[in-house]
Amino acid sequence: MLRRLPLLAVIVGLWVLPTWAGEDPPSDTAVGPAASSANASTDAPAPPAAAAPADAGFSKELSERLTAPANGASAADREDRTALSAFYAARQQRPLWVSTAGLTPAAQAVIAELRRADDWGLEASAFQLPNLPPSPGSDLSPAQGADWESALSLAALKYARHARGSRADPATLSKFLDRKPPLLEPQQVMEAIANTDAPDAYLRSLHPQHPQFEALRQKYLALRGGPTPPADRDGAKGGPKPAQARSPAVASAAGNARKLLVNLEEWRWMPDTLGDFYIWVNIPEFTLRVVKGGNVIHTERVVVGKRDTPTPVFSQNLQQIIFHPTWGVPESIKRQDVLPSLQRGSTRIFTFYHLRIQRAGRDIDPASIDWSTADMRNFHVYQPPGENNVLGNIKFRFPNKHDVYMHDTPQKNLFNADVRAFSHGCMRVRHPEQLAEVVLAEDQGWPANRVAAAIGPDGAPNKEINIERSIPVHITYFTAAVDGDGKLKLFADIYDHESKIALGLEGKAHLIPRWKEDTAPARAEAIGSLAEASNDSFGKKDWARRALGNPGGF
Repeated sequence: MLRRLPLLAVIVGLWVLPTWAGEDPPSDTAVGPAASSANASTDAPAPPAAAAPADAGFSKELSERLTAPANGASAADREDRTALSAFYAARQQRPLWVSTAGLTPAAQAVIAELRRADDWGLEASAFQLPNLPPSPGSDLSPAQGADWESALSLAALKYARHARGSRADPATLSKFLDRKPPLLEPQQVMEAIANTDAPDAYLRSLHPQHPQFEALRQKYLALRGGPTPPADRDGAKGGPKPAQARSPAVASAAGNARKLLVNLEEWRWMPDTLGDFYIWVNIPEFTLRVVKGGNVIHTERVVVGKRDTPTPVFSQNLQQIIFHPTWGVPESIKRQDVLPSLQRGSTRIFTFYHLRIQRAGRDIDPASIDWSTADMRNFHVYQPPGENNVLGNIKFRFPNKHDVYMHDTPQKNLFNADVRAFSHGCMRVRHPEQLAEVVLAEDQGWPANRVAAAIGPDGAPNKEINIERSIPVHITYFTAAVDGDGKLKLFADIYDHESKIALGLEGKAHLIPRWKEDTAPARAEAIGSLAEASNDSFGKKDWARRALGNPGGF
């Protein structure tokens, strides 16, 4: 009898199912066949160590796949592998996607979601899985289980990155696209997946939740012929019909579909929350909107930057509204316009453009300085408040690295144009007093007559009103939008950002033309030369003639 006990123990041990690919055991239950057999019978002898190799084998196989050198992998892929190694080590290599009976229902749901990626403006082909899916209910070896476990986790992390806008880095496409995709840490994504009963729904939730994103997505689906058909029972991918099989109407809409893809991607770069109350300037529309509680409460025309001096795309909080602002003449205009005139011995430029000059914070007479030796950078040239001030009566300040702001302008005729790209990067507002009324009523309860008094001739110069609450200003570049009636509206790609983003999504960013000035910081100005500061009708050629010292010039 004593000789039969070891054989019985072996039989009992072999009867216990391996747990390398089972469901997560309860936290208060020991993992492994020994604990299972002990629960089955307190009198049975403990199974030998030989009953555990399946668990150890899967752990070894999974670890090897996550730590093996990934030739040609991107930095993000390598980061994902490192994060997954730590994630699985912390959970004793317990799988999420596989069991002894094959792929789990959660795995099947995620696979189906990955195959529908095209419906969300992504590419299902970007998420690589093993070629031969296991048959339902089929056993998986430790190697097969590790293949599927590692591939599905890597695909889920990549999907999370793509859903959040990582396919093209905006900053590498143009210095004027100052956006940073709101990516999540890989560990955060995996922990969320592990703690949900619906990982496919979690992946869908990573796409932008903004109403415009979903409205554009539905238009995109319509253009490409509808959603992706479900995969067949053998696991073949569904997808849109090839171009030659599409209707002529859908085929002819390929350009618009590409346009919508770009706009979907730009929504991925936006903050998750735009704000309960915010100011939104969409450059290709030349339009400003104030949005409160999801509803547009104010709309206005704006002038934006010219093609060669574009308004940058970014978001920042409004900090101040300044009534009767002083305009500080930028260094470029001091160097190109003011200094040459002073070096010729003329100070008429100060009278004509209502300019003043300071040194060490005190106004001085420009004629008292020897401009042949003086360093212009040591002097502050400014235009005091007044009807000829290039900023008009109001300036909206939201500090940013581009020195961009919104302001009034004495050149009201520019707002009559359909294409209003005339500035040097800053945005000019047609009726800034109305914008100030809306903002200050919301922020501080100002009545309209208080704004009128601040703007009036008796208003204090350079009066700064600090904004008390968080009011985001979003400067965007959407060339497609769905209006309140459900109609798709398309706008011109005035800065070529759309084509650059499309090339980035297609992996062709190296084909984007690089201007010489792309290496310099993206900085904006209210105007580009003093010629634009005058309401007089003479043009730039006349300004150049007068500024270069001809008789009667400055």
